[in-house]
Amino acid sequence: MSGEATLYAIPGSHAASTGELMLAHKGIPYKRVDFQPGVHRVLVRLRGFSGDRVPAVRFADGRRAQGTRPLARVLDEVQPEPPLVPADPRVEAAEAWGDHVLQQWARRMVVEAGTRDPDALHERGNAGRLGYLLTPGERRRRYTARGVRLAFRMSSAQLREDQTRVAEMLDHVDALIAEGVLDGERLNCADFQIAASLALVDYRFDVREQLRSRPAAHLMDRVLPEQR
Repeated sequence: MSGEATLYAIPGSHAASTGELMLAHKGIPYKRVDFQPGVHRVLVRLRGFSGDRVPAVRFADGRRAQGTRPLARVLDEVQPEPPLVPADPRVEAAEAWGDHVLQQWARRMVVEAGTRDPDALHERGNAGRLGYLLTPGERRRRYTARGVRLAFRMSSAQLREDQTRVAEMLDHVDALIAEGVLDGERLNCADFQIAASLALVDYRFDVREQLRSRPAAHLMDRVLPEQR
């Protein structure tokens, strides 16, 4: 495929990172355009997308894909090899869980820490596997995190419950690895989906202590190596 794709994203977005990782995995040249969080909801629509989420990708031939799961399937159409979506319902189920459950939990966990105590985050959210989170300025980041909490309707009760679910989430990832659904010989769409969410929640020191001793950490390191 000739030409360059355009990836629209926001800084530190684990969903956008999933899209970027899949583009790179396919060997498709692209440029990344980061929008300001919040404003991105309008700007992606102005670029011709029907929804307001990222990742949003416009391919050189005019095709578009928005959201991690639709993007994986369009990528397999654009560049069949190596395939991202195998003919295995277990992978599709893991990808859906990663999208609907793990991704949302990881976002809430980091937003909760960022609004309550930025010192609970690696480099206070200024750096990490996904780069800086949301904005480069700490004061502005805290305000933006509060906006994310409102936009996603994160309740105090929900955020408190999330703190008790660390082992549950990581156990599920480890089980998928043990079953051969994740971290196999060839990476698939669920690997990218789940590894990016692990990379986000790894910013939280209390989660990192539990995560890095597990098989899930190998998947995270394989897909998103820590920058040294």
